[in-house]
Amino acid sequence: MHTLALVSQKGGAGKTTLALHLAVAAHRAGLQVAIADLDPQSSAWKWSERRKDHPEAVVTSAEQLDHVKAQGAAGGLDLLIIDSAPHADRPALVACKAADLILIPCRASILDIDAIGQTHDLTTIARKPSWVVFNACNTSTEFDLEEARAGLRERDVPVYPGAVYQRVSYARGFIPGRTAQEIEPGGRAASEIDHLFRWTADLMRLSLSQTDSIEAA
Repeated sequence: MHTLALVSQKGGAGKTTLALHLAVAAHRAGLQVAIADLDPQSSAWKWSERRKDHPEAVVTSAEQLDHVKAQGAAGGLDLLIIDSAPHADRPALVACKAADLILIPCRASILDIDAIGQTHDLTTIARKPSWVVFNACNTSTEFDLEEARAGLRERDVPVYPGAVYQRVSYARGFIPGRTAQEIEPGGRAASEIDHLFRWTADLMRLSLSQTDSIEAA
């Protein structure tokens, strides 16, 4: 079983949005996948309750995470996605240590980029590979995105070569427990998530039945 963690010490970075969309992408690619919801707001679990279908989310804590992983492995799970809590050093560190790969969602703003350092430090302590994913980007500020990307690279922080933009379809699916790639299969949001998932799956060496892997940039 593989474990992917979405970690950000700053609230509003879009961890849950990416966790849910990546989980659905993995499910659609033929993987047995579940979400471990460590956020006290339990947004992933509430989405799962409305969905009433796979992939499912379970509410858990940092103390229970090893048990959840063991149960998942015993039950034939291919991928566990951890949606960590913001503003919580210890649970975030536990999530990092439990993961094979860590994605750090970040908005392309100076305040969010300044907050990356604390999260990146946790991944360094955990000794796990991590990548910043620019999320909820404004389609009219591509120059700001490239500046942000270059700034992080100068600090030797690995950055996902693509980006996820602010689109209405990401939010539209949450009320009925769906995702952008389900309500608008041919839309730009679906394409962005597909690219991010295939790139992540390639890094994690996931074996997919319905999705071709791509070379990690």
